[in-house]
Amino acid sequence: MSACVTGMGCISPAGINCAVTWDGLQGDDAPELTGLSETGQIVFKAPLDPAYDSNGRRHRSVDLLTQALDEALTDAELNEIPDLSKVGVCIGTTSASFLNDMDFHRKLRDHLLDEESLKRFFSGNPAEYVKKRLALGGPAMTVINACASGTDAVGVAMSWLNAGICDIVIAGGADEIHSVSGAGFYSLGVTSQYLCRPFDRDRDGLNLGEGAAVLILETAESAARRKRVSGMYVESYAAGGDARHITQPDPEGTGIERAVRKALDCAGLKTEDIGFINAHGTGTISNDLAESHAFARIFGDKCPYFSTKGKTGHTLGAAGAIEAVITAIMLRKQQIPGSCRYQHQDPDIPFRPAAAMKLTAKYALSTSLAFGGCNSALILKYEPNN
Repeated sequence: MSACVTGMGCISPAGINCAVTWDGLQGDDAPELTGLSETGQIVFKAPLDPAYDSNGRRHRSVDLLTQALDEALTDAELNEIPDLSKVGVCIGTTSASFLNDMDFHRKLRDHLLDEESLKRFFSGNPAEYVKKRLALGGPAMTVINACASGTDAVGVAMSWLNAGICDIVIAGGADEIHSVSGAGFYSLGVTSQYLCRPFDRDRDGLNLGEGAAVLILETAESAARRKRVSGMYVESYAAGGDARHITQPDPEGTGIERAVRKALDCAGLKTEDIGFINAHGTGTISNDLAESHAFARIFGDKCPYFSTKGKTGHTLGAAGAIEAVITAIMLRKQQIPGSCRYQHQDPDIPFRPAAAMKLTAKYALSTSLAFGGCNSALILKYEPNN
């Protein structure tokens, strides 16, 4: 089930590209671009390059995606794609092509739709946008599965590669900060007016963020034909549901436990093979409890885990893709930054998240939890000598 990762691109509040993102993950300071939502909650903005700002001609999610896409294509040396019919695209989101176009919905309600409004609405579909921009001939799918969307998009991409539908898939996620998601999370009482503190005793909610990430995934044969061997692989993907509550996970983390154990089985790995866990870690009471209990049952206290959302915020449908790219960067660096702003042990959390450390790891786990009890897990592998 393994897929070669031959290129990556990322933009988030932690940084404008992959290299800057790594630097931005260090320390406990807030991201450079912070602000307040309409409800007074802290949000993290992404430092979009002005060259990719379409000034409203496209949706911001698509602008963010375009920047991450170009970085990934350059990294993969895919400026010329050999067989467009065998290249697919799968992008996760929660807002792009629907929730973020309030002007469209107002005009639809008032029976005032015009051609330009329709064009702009349909141009917001991120997968279709990438397919049209690159003239791809393979499948295109936009995955909308709440906060697991970016992870699930990578999983769908792997299934296309393994089924022989595609040789190459452009996979990832993109999401922007906007009023609908902001109001929704505020109404649930899970946002914070302070900087979030994942897994900390005093955590009181999440900070919304925005961004995009793209992974170029290829079959081993395609990568070999192009003489592109990076040593990075998505080794397996799995999903597990608990369906206990529309917005909250099972407190014991049964769904994410099921996803992680299945991902391990699919990869033929043991728990001790995993070098670290890049957790979903939103900074909410429910999420952090559920994940930590699942990790404790699966790994005991032997596997370092942490969250990067103190630097990126919760980027919703883009989170899984951004965190997959960040996990890959950490595997290459053989170093983890630890959980930002973690200070106090929560007595209800079985063991503390990791501090910054160097390590020797071949495999790493990235997890995502979403509304409706949807849980997803990715295992990445790094073999630099291959």
